[in-house]
Amino acid sequence: MATATVFFATIPGSIDAENLIMKSPLGLNTELPVGDMISEAVNLLWQKRQQVLAMFLPAILLLAFVDWTSSQFIPTNHWGQLLFLIVSLLLSVLFATAAHRFTLLPQEQWNRNAIHMWKREEFGYLLRALQIGIMAAVLFFIIMVALMMVLGKELMPLAAVAGALPALYIWGRFSVTLPEVALGRKTSLKRAWAMSEGNGSRMVLVVIIIPLLMTAPFLLLYLLDIAVLNYVAAFGSYITTLISLVMLSLTYRFLLSFYEQTPEEAVDRPDTEDEDDDTDNRPGNGGFDA
Repeated sequence: MATATVFFATIPGSIDAENLIMKSPLGLNTELPVGDMISEAVNLLWQKRQQVLAMFLPAILLLAFVDWTSSQFIPTNHWGQLLFLIVSLLLSVLFATAAHRFTLLPQEQWNRNAIHMWKREEFGYLLRALQIGIMAAVLFFIIMVALMMVLGKELMPLAAVAGALPALYIWGRFSVTLPEVALGRKTSLKRAWAMSEGNGSRMVLVVIIIPLLMTAPFLLLYLLDIAVLNYVAAFGSYITTLISLVMLSLTYRFLLSFYEQTPEEAVDRPDTEDEDDDTDNRPGNGGFDA
């Protein structure tokens, strides 16, 4: 946890040479410390647990209740499932934008930016998330179909895996600026792609793999098909979702400081011979750091 702890406690221009990987537009390097992002997210939520309970516990209880009700009382193929899905989606967007603001805004603005009615930021967040999801789905479908035409339907599982890898890759990289959308700031997919350059595989971990691993134990509870455990599963899933949202926000803040560092800050950065000599030996110059 030392990397992120030092980072968040120092000015953006103070960069530890041991953690430099990705090239920023100004020639700076940084490797996203995924493990530290997890630790920092959990620590932040624990240290601010009173505010977290006040801001997010009611929303988590409500979201879990909506999911539990739809699974317990509405048949799978019933049109009512669509209604519950829409309600859950709208509440989830409010939940996500509030989590990003909680992480990124000063504490005095938390109450003013807690979960509220839908605003422009929520619409923008939903549209950006849908845009990323559709792009990933289209890429997956095109690659899978193309490979099936070449390899045959017998190798459909292999084609699906081959299509999923690039789809997950762009999903992870484009998601880095979702917290920025939640803050109501102008952003673009081009900006997200540039900001996540050199950290594509790590963004997949932050956005997809780690959240799935954290949620997996609760998803397994659904297999028991016990009403009480189903609610526990839904509740636990939203707890892990909150951790994942905070982790994504911290990731965005970490990468943003390098991406938007001013030329003056780059000039003021103390250079050492050790850093220059070690440049060619950094992991970003070899291995998989896409």
